[in-house]
Amino acid sequence: MTLPLHPVNPGFDLRLRNLTERRIASNAFLQQLLYYRIFFNIAWLLFWMVFIFKNYWIGLKLKDNDIVRTIFFIFWFLAEPIRLFAGWYGNLQENLPWLLMFTILSLVPEQGTILYLLVGTSRRNAYTRAVQMVMLALQWVELITGLYTCVAMYKVQKRQYYLFEYIFNQRRRERMAAAGAVSPGR
Repeated sequence: MTLPLHPVNPGFDLRLRNLTERRIASNAFLQQLLYYRIFFNIAWLLFWMVFIFKNYWIGLKLKDNDIVRTIFFIFWFLAEPIRLFAGWYGNLQENLPWLLMFTILSLVPEQGTILYLLVGTSRRNAYTRAVQMVMLALQWVELITGLYTCVAMYKVQKRQYYLFEYIFNQRRRERMAAAGAVSPGR
C-alpha cells in the first residue's frame, strides 16, 4: 500500500479502515444478568420490607433493634445503582476501568450485605435463607462473569493497541528505510 501524496488529516489514517482484527469485547451474558438484576432487586427489596414490617411493626412504631442490617441496607442503596451503572457502561462501552469498578463493588459492599443477611441477622427463617441464597448465587455469577469479561476485554484491547501502534509506526519505519537507502553513512 502506498501513502497518499496529498496531506492526510492528523489523527486519521486511511489504513486503519483495513484493520481486520477488531473484535467486540463486551459480554452479552453479563448484560442480561445486569438487566434482570433490576427486577430481582425490586422483588428482593419488597421481600425485605414485608419481612421487617411483619416482624417488627408494633402498634404505631417500627421497633427493629438490628442496626447493623440498617447500615448494610444503606450501603447497599448507595452502592447498587453505581455498581449497575458501572457494569452497563463498562460492558457496553468496552471501558475496562468501569468494568473493574463493577467487579470491585460486586465484591466489597454487596457481598457483605448478602452474607450478613444470610448469616448474621437475629431473626431468620427458611424464606430469608432461600432469598439470600438466590441473591448470593446471582451475585457470584455476576462477579465471575465480570472478572471473565475484564480478562477477555483486556486481552482484546491489548492486541488492538499493539496492532494500531504497528499501523501508525509503519509510516515511520518506511521513512527510516528510505532514508537508510539514500544515505548509507548514517
